[in-house]
Amino acid sequence: MDRSTLLHLIEKFRRGNCSEAEEQLLHRWLDLLEQDAGDDLSLSAEEKQRIRNNLLENIFPVNQPAPRRMIFRTWMKAAAVLLPLVAAGAYYLWQHHNSAENSGWLSRQNLTAQVQQFRLPDSSLVMLGAHTTIRFPAKYTGQERIVKLLEGKAFFDVRSNPQQPFIVESNNIRTTVLGTSFSVASYKDLYACRVTVMTGKVQVHTGNNNYGVLTPAERITISGGKTPVMRDTIALADNMAWTTGEIVLRNASLQELIQMLREQYAVNTSTSLNIRQGSYTLRLPAAMPLREVLDVIEKISYKPKIRFNMENNQLSIYQRQ
Repeated sequence: MDRSTLLHLIEKFRRGNCSEAEEQLLHRWLDLLEQDAGDDLSLSAEEKQRIRNNLLENIFPVNQPAPRRMIFRTWMKAAAVLLPLVAAGAYYLWQHHNSAENSGWLSRQNLTAQVQQFRLPDSSLVMLGAHTTIRFPAKYTGQERIVKLLEGKAFFDVRSNPQQPFIVESNNIRTTVLGTSFSVASYKDLYACRVTVMTGKVQVHTGNNNYGVLTPAERITISGGKTPVMRDTIALADNMAWTTGEIVLRNASLQELIQMLREQYAVNTSTSLNIRQGSYTLRLPAAMPLREVLDVIEKISYKPKIRFNMENNQLSIYQRQ
C-alpha cells in the first residue's frame, strides 16, 4: 500500500465509509509496520518496543473491550496522534513492500478549472492547468527524469541535476532541460506541443527533428500537422498568468480567444467566422464560471461583435447584429 492509498483509506475510515476489504488492508498495514518498522531505520529494540506498546495501548484500551469497528475507530485516533512516530515505518513499507508499484508510473489529473500544484519525486515543482493529465515514475532511478504530458498544460520549476536531465514528452516531442522553469501544453485539434520558457534554456526535439534551443520569453508551437512550426517571443507576465489563477488576453484574435476557452473549460467550439480577425483584451479570474466569462466576452467583443450558444458542451460562435 503506497502512502497516498494509505491516507485515502484513513480518510474513508474517518468518514465511516471503509468496506470490509479496505479495513483488512488497514489491518495488514498495522501488522507490517509492527514487523518491519525498525529493520531499515536503525531503531533500537527499546525504541521499537515503545512504538509497538504505544500503538497497542491506544488501539486496545485496558479493561475496555470494544467491537471490531470501535477498535478501528480508536486505532484511527491513535494513528493520528502517533503518525510522527510511525511515519518512517510507513515510508519503509510503501518503498520496500511495493517495489513493483514504485517501479511503475503514476498519473496526476486535474479535472477542475483551477491550478493544482504538487512536487515530483525529484522535488521539482509542477503546476497543472485546467483539465490536464500527466504521468511520471513513482521514483526516478534511471539516467533521465521523464514526465509525460497526455493532455493540457503544465508549468515546471525543475530541480537542477546535470547528471539526470529532466525531459517532458508530449506527442513524441521531447523538451529537455538541465534546470529551468518552463511550461508545456498539448491539446487535440489545437497543436501537438507548445513550449514556453520562463528561465534558463530548453531544447525541443523529436527522433528526427531538432527544433533548437529556447531561452526566456521564447515560445515554440508545433502543430503536428502540415502547418509549419511557429517560433515567437511573448510577454511572460501575460502568458504565465494562468499559473497564478488568472486568464489574460491582450489584443487577441478570435482564434486565440477560442483557444483559451478550449484550454480553460474543455469545451468544443465551432464558428463560420474568420478566426483571424478580432481584438479581445481581458483579465479574469481563472475560476470564473464559463457562462459568466461568455457574458463578459459578448459585452466587450468588437469587430466582430459575437454571441455564444452552448448545447451539450458544444459552443457555437456567431456574429451579433
